[in-house]
Amino acid sequence: MKKSELTVQIMLGGPSKRMGTDKALVTLGGKTLLERAVDTWKDYGAGVQLSVGAPERKALAPAGTMAVADIYPDRGPLAGLHAGLRACATSWMLLVGVNFPFLTPAQADVLRDAIGDADACVYTLGGQPQPLFGVYRKRCMSYAETMMLNGDYDIHNLLGWVNTVYIPLEDAAPFRSVDTPADLEEAQHLI
Repeated sequence: MKKSELTVQIMLGGPSKRMGTDKALVTLGGKTLLERAVDTWKDYGAGVQLSVGAPERKALAPAGTMAVADIYPDRGPLAGLHAGLRACATSWMLLVGVNFPFLTPAQADVLRDAIGDADACVYTLGGQPQPLFGVYRKRCMSYAETMMLNGDYDIHNLLGWVNTVYIPLEDAAPFRSVDTPADLEEAQHLI
């Protein structure tokens, strides 16, 4: 797959209860997590779109960046993936959580190169899939919708329904997430 066949979707996350404030707007190294993510991914693929969850969060999108609200509200990342696949103009989508500021385009290249004819490609850490950084084929949209209509909102379960390539990763450092004030403080020392 060529990069031009892939849209990057940055997942802004839900209510950020553990952070105590919207994690997309917390500052790390002089930029918000959202600004860092857009800067990292803006030149990767066919463009960037934001999964904002609720429609009222569309205002968070920087100028020129499409904001995608969930069609099925309050159903977590699976709803964001579904809405994003429906909205994107490409056959493939790279999902990136805004709370993963240490992931890079080089790591996305590995996923893109490994997916082949599969529907999804994600890394695993200690045997656990990492679905919030993965490449998904557009046809995953119908599986996600069926799952949600049947009351299953777990994005991990989607990986079992579709043909998924798993790439074991030894180094967990790129997946260091910023979900709490303590995570943010620790990340500040790494930037």
